[in-house]
Amino acid sequence: MASRKSTATVDPALGSSAQGDRRQDILNAALACFAEGGLEAVSIEMVRQRCGASVGSIYHHFGSKEGIIAALFFDILAEQSISVQAQLGKARDVPAGVKALVQGYLDWVVAQPVRARFLFQARSVVAGGPRADELAAHARERNLALLAWFEPHRRAGALADIPCEVMPSLVMGPVQSYCRAWLAGNTGMPSPKKYRDVLALAAWKAVAG
Repeated sequence: MASRKSTATVDPALGSSAQGDRRQDILNAALACFAEGGLEAVSIEMVRQRCGASVGSIYHHFGSKEGIIAALFFDILAEQSISVQAQLGKARDVPAGVKALVQGYLDWVVAQPVRARFLFQARSVVAGGPRADELAAHARERNLALLAWFEPHRRAGALADIPCEVMPSLVMGPVQSYCRAWLAGNTGMPSPKKYRDVLALAAWKAVAG
């Protein structure tokens, strides 16, 4: 996918709010295009036609199609993290915390299937692009936050005496795998909502002390 340096200048008459709105308009249009045509098939011109932005404005904000994908990816990833963290913050004990992690993620996917599908599709593009280090740093920060949550409970005996590094995979792996398959349109797969309690209970059994 080609990249192009922007030569556009920012109109001084446009305030930061207008610039932010334009950026979001471009991202909204790009997500709609990606959802309809897939990442590879979509061009900058298709995004431009959808949102009405100039080519210069798109390159000014994002630099390339890969830049659009990465910006959209990190914005959506932040939304997902905030949503799941909000559910975890309400948990009053360890079983409820594990349940909140699983069901918070599942509920977000069901509520935002287009955005969730894009995250799965775009991860490899971002991982192979100029923001790969940022993606790796985000993954480390997320895992460290989960480890910090799990470790006191493991020491207290509420969780199984297994390495904390393994616990995020045991808790989140099954629900992420099911959601990925469902979003891919696998024939006959019911909505994850049907297995909301099943997946939460399985996650708890995998790590319970």
